[in-house]
Amino acid sequence: MTQIKERAVNIIRRLPDDKVIFVVNILEGLEGLCINQEDNKTVSQLAYQDLQKYRKEGAEETDGKEELAQALGEKYESLG
Repeated sequence: MTQIKERAVNIIRRLPDDKVIFVVNILEGLEGLCINQEDNKTVSQLAYQDLQKYRKEGAEETDGKEELAQALGEKYESLG
């Protein structure tokens, strides 16, 4: 363990238990800001990238305007 980490652990050990929660909150906040050394992506970016692999791609791209026009035509064809 590096000297700075040892210093931090010693300080935390001296704190009363009711104050340690503040240190934990600060550390959790810092953890979210940390950058992964492997590919310079934040934790949030890595989580998003992980979610993307579960995303399903459509079998074919659809034209929304054409699909809407067809649906409206089918729904209201009896009126016109």
